[in-house]
Amino acid sequence: PVDPDDTGIWENNADISWIDPTKPMIAFTFDDGPIGTADTAASIRIQNALAASGQHATFFYWGNRINSANEAEIKRAYDMGFEIGNHTYSHPNLTTLTADKIYENYMKCADKLTAITGLSHFLVRPPYLATNTTVKNTVREPMINCSIDSKDWAGATAEEIINTISTQKTDGAIILMHETYDSTATAVETLVPQLVAEGWQIVSVSELFKAKGLELKNGQVYSYAG
Repeated sequence: PVDPDDTGIWENNADISWIDPTKPMIAFTFDDGPIGTADTAASIRIQNALAASGQHATFFYWGNRINSANEAEIKRAYDMGFEIGNHTYSHPNLTTLTADKIYENYMKCADKLTAITGLSHFLVRPPYLATNTTVKNTVREPMINCSIDSKDWAGATAEEIINTISTQKTDGAIILMHETYDSTATAVETLVPQLVAEGWQIVSVSELFKAKGLELKNGQVYSYAG
């Protein structure tokens, strides 16, 4: 049910004090975690590469992959200043579900993320980027698509990921990646210092929109900030 007093505008509490709004920025997003906190895990390599250059990203977590052995990865990401996002509980194509099942699936993941972070609202990355009218009317959070697909899920090598992002980057872009591939971690380890040296800022999705003075609205799908 929708609160009749709800303006529909998502409350964006991102801290953008470290961002220079006059410089170009892109949002890195990573799906399908958590995978754990081993030093060699792609997730931790990605977190460390971002932190080493003082940059941020959004990590969209898959609810039924969260357990007592890997939830520390999410807490670590949150404590490092990264944004925690909701990738639903069982990773279904939401367009195939009833409204009740859609609501149950994203809220079940949100409950797990709340238990770890204490937060109550999370941006949602729909699995397979699939949305329709029922999904938009049911998910009471903004949903995040992308403007650049790294194609890591399709077997892109680190070099291919680097080339895709380097050649397609534009101010306000949202980049789709996954924390489950070593190729992605290797690409990020190269890309982060390279982009920063070129004057780019790598930010979370909520930081991107807030720094650009743009509102995020519940039930809307966003691929780009601009």
